[in-house]
Amino acid sequence: MPRTTFQSLGGLFASALKRFQARTALVAPSGARVTYRELDDQSNRLANALADRGVGPGSVVAILLRNCTEFVIADLAVMKLGAAKVPLNSLLAPNNVAYMLRHSNAIGLIVHTSLAHLLPDSEADLETIVTRIAVTDSGSVPASFTEWSSLLDASSVTAVRNEAPPEAVGLIIYTGGTTGEPKGVVHGQAALVHNILSQVIMSEITAEERMLITTPLPHAAHLLCQAGLLRGATVWITEGFDPLQTLDLIRTERLTWCFMVPTMIYRLLDALETHSSDISSLRTVLYGASPISRPKLVRALERFGPIFLQVYGQTEAPNFITTLSKSDHLVPELQLSCGQPVLATQVRIAGPEGNELPLGEIGEVQVRSVYTLAAYHRDPETSEAAYSGEWLRTGDLGFQQATGHVFLVDRLKDMVISGGMNVYSREVEHVIQTFSGVSQVVVIGIPDPKWGEAVAAFVVLSGASIEPEALLEHCRARLDRYKVPKQVNIVSQIPLTAYGKPDKKALRARYWSGQSRSIG
Repeated sequence: MPRTTFQSLGGLFASALKRFQARTALVAPSGARVTYRELDDQSNRLANALADRGVGPGSVVAILLRNCTEFVIADLAVMKLGAAKVPLNSLLAPNNVAYMLRHSNAIGLIVHTSLAHLLPDSEADLETIVTRIAVTDSGSVPASFTEWSSLLDASSVTAVRNEAPPEAVGLIIYTGGTTGEPKGVVHGQAALVHNILSQVIMSEITAEERMLITTPLPHAAHLLCQAGLLRGATVWITEGFDPLQTLDLIRTERLTWCFMVPTMIYRLLDALETHSSDISSLRTVLYGASPISRPKLVRALERFGPIFLQVYGQTEAPNFITTLSKSDHLVPELQLSCGQPVLATQVRIAGPEGNELPLGEIGEVQVRSVYTLAAYHRDPETSEAAYSGEWLRTGDLGFQQATGHVFLVDRLKDMVISGGMNVYSREVEHVIQTFSGVSQVVVIGIPDPKWGEAVAAFVVLSGASIEPEALLEHCRARLDRYKVPKQVNIVSQIPLTAYGKPDKKALRARYWSGQSRSIG
């Protein structure tokens, strides 16, 4: 008999669920607690129900759920079957949901009835989906859908484990492009095994962790939740982020670990100004997805202590390309770095011709790892362009120090070319952020008849009004002349993506409608 050397995703989690049987695995938004044994049993029931309907290795199941226990159960069931999941965010537009269901060739769909309005009206858009399951808190179930609880009650609890080959698809996760339809990022089973092990190690999750997940599970958070469960942690899930609720949960449940995007950290800091709360149990705040303001980071370190761990990753290289350690956060000259490559990755800085650049020179950040994307689904041309040899092209611009620390200066598509000169928006943002009275800032390029593009700043104030001319003088003293904004716009808020990142694409769209930019 041939010797099996590949440990599948389903195998990894089946072992973990058995190991921690009586321990609490999840605390749902309702406060209900679910043990590892219950997770194992319920995911077995769902896996058997899906298997009876033809789902197995190579099959694709779409999951359109809010942050809830059912999402985790569905995730585990798909892994046990050796199938692939397509996580769909509840903030997606209906036309994008329809596209993703068609494009992914999903044969299964699990949806919460409160999100049924996002489903296609046309049965033709659902014709390939032979298995349709609806989770409901109350009320009716859409026609042609089977109700979740009754399905599980009628299914066997017998353990399920289908061994998918290492190269089989385990995840298709969609990411927006600068133009055209969303791209389906494909990750194979073996790559996902390596990735989840890297996440367990690099996120500093222990077996006794009390974790908080408030960001959408269909995005990066489902992988962090997986890492916690693989380790034996207890994971609190909320339906969204509320700073006062978060502070209350940290205090009452003595939470030790949480993931946030920078805007959440800012809101927590503001909440702590008016609401005192015991946050002493926290020992790790993992953050990422967008740049953090250095003044806000310094303030957070003063308030929370040295518990911050920054992560830099992409959908194409999930969550962990580099990390900035807790100790590095205390070194002022490293506070603008996104950290050093993690154990499973290598990073280089490449020039336009694909050549590796010397240390300190700015170029494209490229990554080599066992868990970079296998392909863009049904898009061989874009898949080919994603790599330079073995190196994934991230589309980020940055430089690297001898210690391996990476400093990002911009997204390639966000760089402003003004009068033929490159302006890195993050550099301008960092300078503006140090001006008293500025809460948030985003810098983009807008059309300009003289310069091609002009640097424009969009500023949210922390309180009283400021004089734009005073802000410009602040910039002139700290930036080269061509980098100083030609326009300062005081706004009430910065548009955000569904995942809490500043949405520069939406801002640019107001100015570039009917026009094309030279980049992005």
